[in-house]
Amino acid sequence: MVGQIVKSVIGSSIALLLLAVSLNAVGAPSTPIIGYVASSGVASLAENEAFAGLIQKRTGIKVITYSGVGYADLIQKMSTGKIDFAFLSSMAFVELEQRSPTKVLLKKVWDQGFYYSVWLVKNTSKVKTVLDLKGQRIAFVDEKSASGYLYPQAMMAELGLDLKKDFKSVIFAGSHDKSVELLRRGEVDAIAVFANDKLGRDSAWTRARGKASDARTIWSSSAIPNDPFCVRTDFYDKYPKLTHDLMFGLVDMNDDSEAGPELQKVLAMRGLMVATAAQYEPVRNILKLIKKNEEAR
Repeated sequence: MVGQIVKSVIGSSIALLLLAVSLNAVGAPSTPIIGYVASSGVASLAENEAFAGLIQKRTGIKVITYSGVGYADLIQKMSTGKIDFAFLSSMAFVELEQRSPTKVLLKKVWDQGFYYSVWLVKNTSKVKTVLDLKGQRIAFVDEKSASGYLYPQAMMAELGLDLKKDFKSVIFAGSHDKSVELLRRGEVDAIAVFANDKLGRDSAWTRARGKASDARTIWSSSAIPNDPFCVRTDFYDKYPKLTHDLMFGLVDMNDDSEAGPELQKVLAMRGLMVATAAQYEPVRNILKLIKKNEEAR
């Protein structure tokens, strides 16, 4: 796994270097870079090249795809101008816009334009409520994940639970699939992951081929706006036509009977729809709540 990550990071770094020296005389980008977090973790070099080739074939736009090691990586690359577009979590977008002007173009769609965060335990667990998790082993996804950390963490803070003191162990699995695997193997007692319904009947657990009857939801959040596809504002201002061509090319690509399923598999989604920054106000409010709770301690 470490070797795969190293190869991916090296390959992506080479791609970024090639882009930096490939600007033409008038300053137009020969190859825009799209960042994403692969559904299965860090993508291999071959997977990155295949994803970029798929986009070029279906949209006519040559791109470089960069598989980030997490959302924090994508935030850093976007804010420093090393990548131009990114598929982010809703929380990652809100953090990014506070550091660097960013424009929302699209958002992922599963069953609808929003989703939920849920705490799941095995059906045989004696845990009935979130307060029962005190002293247990829990797993989040990523510190920049809305459903896999932000919303459940804010709720725990409201209940007075301290992640550093009140749990036997706290793990960041890196992806929803990996969190599911930890619970399946019994390495943790509860996981915070996404769900497409408030009851958690269609969640990361069932998407990873887990039987719905084998897991139980003990908490669910309010609706969370789906993960956005964003562009750096300075890039958009310079290249609006390219941006819109890519934006609507991805929408058309998703609707294609051949390319759509491949795109959906890479990005762990069912579709794409137009979005705006205003739709992420609930996430901004949750971040404000977390900051307020931290300052009160």
